[in-house]
Amino acid sequence: MLEFLIHNDVIPADLELGLAHARRARAIDEFQAMLESDLTENKWQEWFEQNHWVLGSDFVRLLDERKIDTRNISDFLMQSYDGFLDIVEIKRPEGGLQFWHSQLDHNNYVPHSDLIKAITQSSKYIHEIEREADSMKFCQSVGGVKTIKPRCTLIYGRSNNWNDAQQEAFRILNSSYHNLTIITFDHILHRAQRILGKAS
Repeated sequence: MLEFLIHNDVIPADLELGLAHARRARAIDEFQAMLESDLTENKWQEWFEQNHWVLGSDFVRLLDERKIDTRNISDFLMQSYDGFLDIVEIKRPEGGLQFWHSQLDHNNYVPHSDLIKAITQSSKYIHEIEREADSMKFCQSVGGVKTIKPRCTLIYGRSNNWNDAQQEAFRILNSSYHNLTIITFDHILHRAQRILGKAS
């Protein structure tokens, strides 16, 4: 290894970038393998905790605290790129949770009740964080990160076999929320691949 580094004049910064890229590539491979297994939500939380870079540039830091109050515990509290507090909520892609209702309504795809429940839970977290925004105890627990109009990213379900109409319905669904973004595990995978230049 030393001979290779000397011969190819690899500087430490380049080496560090290469190692980081290799770690992320392995993480993507692990993510794909996990999608084929029936894993608990805890396993997914662990993976995202170690690889929160896949959430994109909207978030700059994963906070140590997850508790909103005595009754509500989020999957992750994050510091966004603008310095404010946001939420990430994960629902495992397995376990029988459905994204779209099995029947169309007026020829439209509509969210399944499973998804509506996850959206409701996410909205509840947003509401409770806004209630705690002026609490000195809560502010200290999140390291002083300011809380103004928090947003939530809900990672839910699969989209690898969606048709064009479902993709359009997803776009319309997301546009109806101003403080919530829904993203599927397959969207996460595709974004991670694009970050590493691996997407087709």
